[in-house]
Amino acid sequence: MVKTRRPLGSLASFCNVGGEERLRTRACPELTAVERHTRTTYAQREEAWRPLNRRRVAAFIRLFVMCFVDVENGHQLQPVTYKLLRKTLVKRIIPFIYNRLTFTMDEAFWLITLEQFRELDRYLADHLPRLQKDDQWGTVAYFFKEMRKRRDELKRLEDMEKEVFAAVERCLRS
Repeated sequence: MVKTRRPLGSLASFCNVGGEERLRTRACPELTAVERHTRTTYAQREEAWRPLNRRRVAAFIRLFVMCFVDVENGHQLQPVTYKLLRKTLVKRIIPFIYNRLTFTMDEAFWLITLEQFRELDRYLADHLPRLQKDDQWGTVAYFFKEMRKRRDELKRLEDMEKEVFAAVERCLRS
């Protein structure tokens, strides 16, 4: 078959370009979750070595959690890769989050979600306690703990308001 031709996306086109025997072969071996995430990160240009933004930080944290926390993701990576991930977390990601903290309840201004913070904080508590006690991560942890307290307080106040309205409504009916 001609090497320069590409299939157009349909099965007939794939068969025309690659031949019928091509349908019986697997396109690529089974990818692990880390490999799939890495490929999509690369395709969407969300690598951590580029200038950081919210999406790139989220993609890095997801990759970090998949490599270090979720052990069922398949192949072991090289020790150099683990070292680079930790170094990137310590030298780039945490300072980026720390420098762009905005003390607001609006989640649109947060660089990471509460769930991402929890996963990362759990990992740091178990494996890197010195880093968890560092000033930068301590400030980030304080911010998210305060936001959680405020959310719980607001929810409690809303529940109290609902109870008061329900009680007033019952009084008006009787």
